[in-house]
Amino acid sequence: MELEEMRRKLGMVGLLVFPLPDDIPGLVGRIVAAVEATGQMALPRAEGYAFMPSELVGTYGLPHLRLAFTADRVCLWVRDPGKLGIGPELPGLSAQELYEGIIKAAEAAASVIRDYCAEKGIEALLSLP
Repeated sequence: MELEEMRRKLGMVGLLVFPLPDDIPGLVGRIVAAVEATGQMALPRAEGYAFMPSELVGTYGLPHLRLAFTADRVCLWVRDPGKLGIGPELPGLSAQELYEGIIKAAEAAASVIRDYCAEKGIEALLSLP
């Protein structure tokens, strides 16, 4: 797959759910666990978490997943999808591998959200390539 297509597909990733307020901490915990199970590190951020295979991904400004939550919503997206393949390749991590890891992690998060929505009878907005 060409870099431009991978960038476009990363830009399509967007998950948004409005859980019951008391469910937010548990849902976030389930999402974090599912994403970490794909090999991504969960790094705390002011709005929630950044997920990446190495802290160097963030240092170099490469694409990675972000999870944010507030009192009424949980959302996940790819930060800087257009920077895939721009800048240094990290040792052992090509642009293709970074792309595949992000997509795998986003799919794991979407699966958790789908399960939650099925349990609670609510809807979510899920966009994956």
